[in-house]
Amino acid sequence: MFKLVSFIVALIVPVHIISQENQITQDPVAGKILDRMALKTQAMQSMQADFELVIEDRKEKTKNISSGNVLIKKNKYKINSQGSTVYFNGKTMWTYIQDNNEVTITEPDTEPDDFLSNPSAFFTLYKRDFKYRYVQETTMNGAGAHEIDLFPKNLNQPYSRIKVFIGSKSDLPMVIKSVGKDGVDYTVTLKNLLLDKETPDAVFTFDASKFKKVEIVDMRGVE
Repeated sequence: MFKLVSFIVALIVPVHIISQENQITQDPVAGKILDRMALKTQAMQSMQADFELVIEDRKEKTKNISSGNVLIKKNKYKINSQGSTVYFNGKTMWTYIQDNNEVTITEPDTEPDDFLSNPSAFFTLYKRDFKYRYVQETTMNGAGAHEIDLFPKNLNQPYSRIKVFIGSKSDLPMVIKSVGKDGVDYTVTLKNLLLDKETPDAVFTFDASKFKKVEIVDMRGVE
């Protein structure tokens, strides 16, 4: 699928970092804010947003910026990025690459160890997958935000932590940043959030009849 916030191959984390993260306890202040965000996102019928994705390599001192939009409805989502579109209807995923006029069909694990590989689950599985800590109240893009660090319980993840900025007034996510163990950071900024827009389920299914001479690569059942 489109790895919006599912990040690179895991590297071995230094022992002192593992020890430090294991000692972190759940912060009740952060927990209350995350709970409010979860309640709000679970209650909404749909969420639509534009996003900017920044990939920054701290070692090579390079930065790549791309943009797109995401539409989430319960366990379904559609992600448009530059040159590709991903459709997921809750069971089947279609990844369409515009330049190749090719679509790949898969049936991904809907309960992956890394909840970041499923956008529809991102805002609800923090208690299971992470330890969390409140950092500070800050300003993000001109608006007040709570900064929270999430540390993965699964220490084989390719990132050391996820930083989440949640709107002080909206209780909605504004910025999500992955700090990579390999020196590569991913930052997703959500903009123009639109909630509860009526969206038919058909939006999340790829319709081959609308794409002339599209090549279909069906990987379902292939290990």
